[in-house]
Amino acid sequence: MNRTAQDNWNIRLARREDAPAMPAIERAAGTMFERIDGLAGVAGQHTVPVERLLRYIARGHCLVAAHETSLIGFIVTEPHGRDLHIWELDVHPDWQGRGVGSALLRGAMIDARNSGFGALTLTTFAEVPWNAPFYRRMGFVDIDAANHPRLADELAREHDQGMPPGSRVAMIRDLA
Repeated sequence: MNRTAQDNWNIRLARREDAPAMPAIERAAGTMFERIDGLAGVAGQHTVPVERLLRYIARGHCLVAAHETSLIGFIVTEPHGRDLHIWELDVHPDWQGRGVGSALLRGAMIDARNSGFGALTLTTFAEVPWNAPFYRRMGFVDIDAANHPRLADELAREHDQGMPPGSRVAMIRDLA
């Protein structure tokens, strides 16, 4: 298989100096939603603040994908009891479709399992191809948020912040 220079990327723990570049990746990834009816201007508007990213990085809950000296994607997680919650997973549109998001997610799964977490959780758009369908391919299943109060609260908060009703779903990936 022939590899191009753009195939040469890696996954690593995020560093403090990575934080300022991460919101630009999140905003760029958010532009992909402009072609989805009802979601233009919804996703990517409010990026994870750099101060919050620095806290996640300091705690070791952030992985990045890098090509040479540039970041091309990242995943941010936070412990909640025995669950590790995925707050954000973004890949710059120029790098989508090359396995970067899958690699970031697999890296988070490995780290979570090795750290003793029982599951990964998240909320995402139910019908957007690179959201819930992607996570389902990665072993996540939809859950009834009524049976998971923390995720029910998260979905309610997202609705209050302007997410279209019924557009979001809670998901879990067992790590046992």
